Amino acid sequence: MIKSARWLDTLTLIFSVAVIGASAIWLLNSGFFTALTTDDRLTWHLIRAAGIIAYVLLAVSMVWGLFVSTQFVKNWSPGPLSVTMHSTISWLALILGGVHAALLLLDTYFQFSLGDILIPFQGPYRPLFVGLGTLAFWGLIIVTLSFPLRKRIGFKTWRRIHLLSYLTFAMVTLHGLTAGTDGERLGVRILMSLGVVAVVGLLALRLRKSGQSEPAVVRQVMQQS
Repeated sequence: MIKSARWLDTLTLIFSVAVIGASAIWLLNSGFFTALTTDDRLTWHLIRAAGIIAYVLLAVSMVWGLFVSTQFVKNWSPGPLSVTMHSTISWLALILGGVHAALLLLDTYFQFSLGDILIPFQGPYRPLFVGLGTLAFWGLIIVTLSFPLRKRIGFKTWRRIHLLSYLTFAMVTLHGLTAGTDGERLGVRILMSLGVVAVVGLLALRLRKSGQSEPAVVRQVMQQS
């Protein structure tokens, strides 16, 4: 089982490098970067791109965390590695979410102030739905910071804080569907629907499979890390 999983990881890595290399060559030969530098809506494109990538990373972090808690990865990914990957993806989602928000300060179409970005529900554009993103970002900060502090705050407190991630994911999903124009695009809706289905489905499976034994399983993994 472990040996086959290592072969799968190796093939996945090779495939990923090949795709990245081919994409880089295509971009260099297509004049893509020249087009970007002459695009007067570059900031808006970057805002949207950072937001979508942050959402994907958050969804992956949620799914991976549920994989850890349901022990789906126990045979090929050790506990410490699994938690490290979960934490790293969460940090990446937080960073991209911060970039998504910070770029709004550079947008010339809507004038966002620093207060509009940090305080929910007071921005110049769709304040309710943008405010959901602001609340989700603060929630993601709390959840992500709990990773390095988990040994100090204890497992029970860490687990309670971590429950906030489900609310954060829900708010980010609503924010993505309602705050911007991309929420009206079929591809974005499909992407977010897949994320929601994966998280809800794995959460239901975790609750059904683990029952009362789940905290002990997660506690053991966290102690190993």
